[in-house]
Amino acid sequence: MKYKHLISEGQEQSLDTVQFHHQGPLTRYVLMQRDNVDGDGGYRVVTHIINDVPEVVESYCEKHWHEFDEVNHILSEDGSLRYKITLGDETYEVNSPSTVYIPKGLKHSAEVISGKGVFICTTFTKDYKAFN
Repeated sequence: MKYKHLISEGQEQSLDTVQFHHQGPLTRYVLMQRDNVDGDGGYRVVTHIINDVPEVVESYCEKHWHEFDEVNHILSEDGSLRYKITLGDETYEVNSPSTVYIPKGLKHSAEVISGKGVFICTTFTKDYKAFN
């Protein structure tokens, strides 16, 4: 089993364990987290599975920023997944399939509007910290 260490099983984790986030209409899995990737600052991959979004979604993500870059992928099989993405003072409705790059220091938030699919978040850090 020479390469078993390269495979990570997802671990379900409540969204309200993340700074500036609250329970939302999704199931969250930490898929991979590495403290060190070939000498860089580490990375983390988290996936949100979205099904059965209520007609009205209560806010569950406060605007915040990080000292690291973040990339979000919004994907759905049927193109139905829609997100509200706030970057700085601007808010966008983003349809799947889409990718959102969030540079370090930019205040942002992301919340599902409707549909079903997968929201994948990759952060480039070994220590997740958020600030408002």
